[in-house]
Parts: sequence; structure tokens; C-alpha cells
Amino acid sequence: MKYEFFIGLRYLSSRRKQKFTSIIGIISVLGVIIGVMALNVVLAVMGGFEEELREKILGVSSHVVVLSYDGPMEDYSKVKDEALNFPGVIGASPFIYGQGMISSDRNVSGSVIRGVDPLTAGEVTSIEQAIGNGVIRGKGAKKLSDEELSELGREVLVKLSAETESGRPPVLIGKELAANLGVIEGDEVSLVSPFGKLGPFGQTAKVKKYEVIGIFDYGMIEYDSSISYINLPDAMDFFDMEEQVSGVEVKVKDIYNAKKMGNELTSVLGFPYYARNWEEVNIRLFKALRLERIGVAIILGLIILVAALNIVSTLIMVVMEKGRDIAILRAMGATKNSILRIFITEGMIIGTIGTLLGTALGYGICYMLKTSETIRQLIPFDNNVYPISDFPVKIEPFYFIIVAVFSILICFIATLYPSFHASRKDPIEALRYE
Repeated sequence: MKYEFFIGLRYLSSRRKQKFTSIIGIISVLGVIIGVMALNVVLAVMGGFEEELREKILGVSSHVVVLSYDGPMEDYSKVKDEALNFPGVIGASPFIYGQGMISSDRNVSGSVIRGVDPLTAGEVTSIEQAIGNGVIRGKGAKKLSDEELSELGREVLVKLSAETESGRPPVLIGKELAANLGVIEGDEVSLVSPFGKLGPFGQTAKVKKYEVIGIFDYGMIEYDSSISYINLPDAMDFFDMEEQVSGVEVKVKDIYNAKKMGNELTSVLGFPYYARNWEEVNIRLFKALRLERIGVAIILGLIILVAALNIVSTLIMVVMEKGRDIAILRAMGATKNSILRIFITEGMIIGTIGTLLGTALGYGICYMLKTSETIRQLIPFDNNVYPISDFPVKIEPFYFIIVAVFSILICFIATLYPSFHASRKDPIEALRYE
């Protein structure tokens, strides 16, 4: 052990007359611990929130949507087959997108009406899991895995292409929409399209009755209160699109490669096809979330900065108290660089201990929030405000490492001035009045 490290460590435990300096040192360590811990926990929670929000959005919308500049797409089978043959594509499914109204005997509401292929829709979105959530909703069933939910939902989804007992075409609606309309599975609803046929008094709305065969639950009120699913041929008939669709949804292996995959796919398909990916559609939302994470990180980073200023004050007080010791060390042959290293070592011990303990505590809190149902439910979230029900935590080792590195760097910078001041002390002046 080099004597600089030994002396720096010794200076942290002051004698009785200098206990105040030790207390300031302990406060400095606590400041670093709290700053590092808070920053790690908040970054993990915000990362988890962003990931869960992204998963919910991608549960409704696919990674890539292939559309046509000419409007409705006729040769969608060719586009679907071309997409499925493309490397990196998991699934492809045609869809129809339209807007209208849905009414029951009790209420009426606006709705996004989506025509889907029941056999392939589950390959590009999480519709099967959402239907599975709707099946077990309110039945007190144990928590099921994604595979089990998908299996439940798949059984209901295939009924979308079958004929109901009443003879009316089937429809799937969200849980919030069902609550607003006051309907349950088996009830009758009417879908209304504003683009009906031309009559003697102008254009009339098109109204068609459907039977509710299932209720889905995406966990986001924006989707559960506005979306209705019908079979693709029924949507063609309802929107008078003959054998046309709005586009083809495509799911890829790497969501962060969706833009590149979409561009490559449309370059193969050629004009008039173009692609939109999930990042382009939700660019403002995710940019705002990332900016918010950076802002919070900067604000909480100020806690570490305040703790670093405590390190500065601690070292300055130690330098003032140890003036005679510094002079004796210089007289015994210690160089200015050795004195510099002694006080840098003392400050870095404070910063390193605080950073390591803060990182460990932060990881422990994140792990408990992620694994303990009881702790996560202590602060319930309102689903009408947030698209989550409990703390979503994403533990990313990279962020823990970055926070630790920057914390130690800030603490190192904080030690430079008092250490430099100590190394420049004149030993003769220090011993003159001793």
C-alpha cells in the first residue's frame, strides 16, 4: 500500500477534536449515495415506462405499414407474399382502416373500425393477447402467460370469420367501449358509416347490425375506448371497397431496424407503394419521453453535484487542519505530487464508496420494484391517466455503469482544487507559528 493512500485513508478518521470534519465526510458520502441511487431508480422506471408504452402501441399497430399512393390497395396478396419472402419479416397481414360510429340501445360512440384477417392478424399485432385479457377480465383467474393469453384470444379471434347464431356478422370491441355502450358478449350493436349511398335527399349514412362475440383489453384507454374489429370481407362490404384493402401490416424481428426494412421492401415493390414505420408514426411521443428522461437525469445529477461540493468543503477543512502535517511531510521529502495524491485519494475514497453503495441500493430497489407485486402495487396508477397499472422497471446495466462513471468523474473533479491548494502550501509558513 502506497503511503499516499494510507495517509488519505487515515485522514478520513479524524481525532476527537476534529470530529466535525468526519461528520462532513459522512454527509458527503450520504449525498453521493442518495444522488446515485435516485438517478438509477428514476432512469430505470422511466426506461420501463417507455418500453411498456412502446409495447402497448406496437400491440395495436404493426412495426411497418405498407400503403399505396393510389389509395386503396387491390393487389394486397402480392404485397403480403413479397413481404413474407423478405429477410427479417416475421408476419404480414392485410387490413382496412375506417372511421364511423357504433351504437347500442343505451348509448352511441365514435369508433375506429378495423377490418382484419383473423388468421394472420395475430402475427403482426398483440390482438390475441388483448382478447385473452378480455376473456379473463373480472373472472378472478390467475395471471396467465402471454402464450396462454394468446391461445385464449386465438379461439375467439377465429370466430370473427364464422357466422354467429343470430346470423349477424361478428364484431370485437374494447372493454372501455363496451362499458360506454353498456353491452356484453352476445349483445347487438350497430356500426354506422358516414359514407353511405346517394339518395333523393343526398348521401345517407350506412347502418349495419353486428353481434359482439368478444371484448378485448389492451390496457390503454385510448385503444380500448375507440377500436372495433370486424372480419376483412365484412369491412370490404361495409366500406364499399370491393376487393381492396387500406394496406398491409408487417412485423419484423428487429423493431429498431423497421425503417430500413420498410425502405428496402418498398424499393423492391416499387411505385406507388410506400412504408411507414412505428417510429415515424409516434416520433413526437418517444422524442418527448427521451427528452424528459434527459431532463430528469440532469436535475437528479445536481444531487451528485451538491454531494461533490460537500467533498470540496470536506477537503478544504482537512487541508486547513492538517497544515502542520503537510509541512512535516514536505520536510521529510514528500513531493508536491505526493501531497496532491493524498488529498485526491481521500476525496476519491468518499466518492467511490458513495457511488458503489448508491449503485447497489439503486439496483436493489429496482429489483424489488420489478419482482415484488406487493411493492409495485403500493402506488396504484389510474388507467384513465396512465397506460400502466404499476411501476414498470427496466434494469439496464449500461445506465448503471454510465451513472457510476459520471459520479466518480464528478467526485474526482471536485478533489482537484483543494488537493492542488494543499500541494502548494509553503512548509515554512505552515511551521512558523508552531
